[in-house]
Formats: sequence, C-alpha cells, structure tokens
Amino acid sequence: MSTSEYTGPLTPEVLRVGEQVLNVVVDHAVFRRIREASMEMVHIMRSLKLPHGILVQADSGMGKSLLIELIRRELAPQALPNGANACLHMALDSTVDANGIAAAMTRALGYPALPARRQLESMNHMTQAALERTRPLALLIDEMQHVCEGNKDITARSVTDWLKVRMDRHNFPVICLGTHALERLAVINPQFTGRASASFVIQPFKFDESWRQVVAGFSSAVNSVDLSIANGAACRPLHQASVGNMRMLKRILTYACMYASTQPNRVVDMASLSSAFIDAKGQVAEQMNPFRSGRREAT
Repeated sequence: MSTSEYTGPLTPEVLRVGEQVLNVVVDHAVFRRIREASMEMVHIMRSLKLPHGILVQADSGMGKSLLIELIRRELAPQALPNGANACLHMALDSTVDANGIAAAMTRALGYPALPARRQLESMNHMTQAALERTRPLALLIDEMQHVCEGNKDITARSVTDWLKVRMDRHNFPVICLGTHALERLAVINPQFTGRASASFVIQPFKFDESWRQVVAGFSSAVNSVDLSIANGAACRPLHQASVGNMRMLKRILTYACMYASTQPNRVVDMASLSSAFIDAKGQVAEQMNPFRSGRREAT
C-alpha cells in the first residue's frame, strides 16, 4: 500500500509516521489457526510420506500476503545454513500455465536464470534436482485463484497436476492462498483438492471481539501519535468505514495518523479520521462518512 491518495502535507515527519503505521503487523485468531494447521502439517509430513495441502480463501485486502509472511517467519528457524529445508514462495498471475508454474518454481528454488527457451522439460529437470537437494518444508502459493479463473479448465488441470506430481515425489505440503474463485478447483481437479487436509476462509471482520482486538493492536503498536481513539469512540465508525476489510482499515489509520502528526497535540481525532476516510475512498463517499460529525477539510 502506498500513500499516494493522501492529500495532506508530506513532510519527512509525516512520512515517518505513515511508514510506522504501514509496518504494523496485527495478528488475529484466524491467522493463528491457519499457521497452527500449517506447522502441524509440516511436522506430520517430515515423518510420514503423506502429501497434504491447505487451501485459504479470502477477499482482497484481508491479509493473504501478510499471512504468507507470518508462516515463512515461523518456518524460517527450521531452515539449514546451506539453504535446505527452506520455505518456498511463489505468486502467480493471470497468464499461468504449466510452463508458468514450472518457471515460478524454478525462480522460487533460487535459480538465477531460466533456460533460454523456457522449455518445460528443461525446467522440470532443474526443479527436480533442486527439490531433491533442498527438500523444502513447504511451498506457499499466493494468488492461486489465477489457476482457475476464466474458461481455462484444461490449463488449470495441467497446472495442478504439475504441482501434484511434485508434492507426491518430494513429499512437501502446498499452502495455496487466493480469492473465493479457488472454490472451482474442487470441480477442475478433485485429485489435487483431495490432498487439502484443511480449507479456511478469511471473511471480512464482523463488529465483535475479534475486530476490537485488531483495532486495539494498531492502537498499542503506534507510538508516534496518540491513536487511542481507535480503541474507543472510533472503533465502530472504523468498522463502518472499512467494512471489516484489513487493507482499508490500515489505509484509513495510516492517513489519520499522518494528519495527526501535523497537529500540536499529535492526537488522532474524528476530524483526522474523517479526512483520512475521504482520501481513502474519495469525495464521492463523503456523504457516507462515519466520522463526518467531526470532519475537517484536508489541508
């Protein structure tokens, strides 16, 4: 996320405050359940030859990339100095096919360059040699929904079959994250999804205790300005403004803290939140601004 929508002053101090909020990592119960399942699966597969996987569906902005980073951090201490037992990571795009997944795996395994013609057979040999050498703990795949979007079931089956062969041969789990389009994988290739020992759905937050814990996490983590209002009077308006979406919550809080840093008291209030909401969603959303009773115009 950038701060390109922010319309307030951009001094070095304002940017420093914005960066601090952007770097806040707030864990929550759903993330912990997925990480615990991932760690358990890795542990089981180190003892048993039983290929498994996990499918995670989430709306855009609900923290899939953050979850991948948290899983990588938990697995990192188990990697060896020579690079063996590492956790591999790849992110797919809308052009993915069998060659594309092989190329992505080749890059994830640390090859500095792909074969000149990117022939599937050559990349298969490269990935096989590297997988035998590194024996990865897990493969994390972001944006997996691209495999099954659109009218390309044949391509989707070839991609997932390619992955399935590597899972079986080298005995590593695959953790796939993507949007709700991932549901179609069960129809496209049930043999692949049948290896998923668990499926999770990360929904937008409801206004409940989990939401309060997330907002409180931001409030306690930010020390460059006073963000205590987020855990008090602004807790419900923040939920209304973000519709429970983590990315939108962080965007609004980032802009509000940047506005607050320009004030003598450095306190986030309803006025700075109101200006942040307009920056994040545009003037067209002003009439639905849940902070508007204390709104001030951006300067």
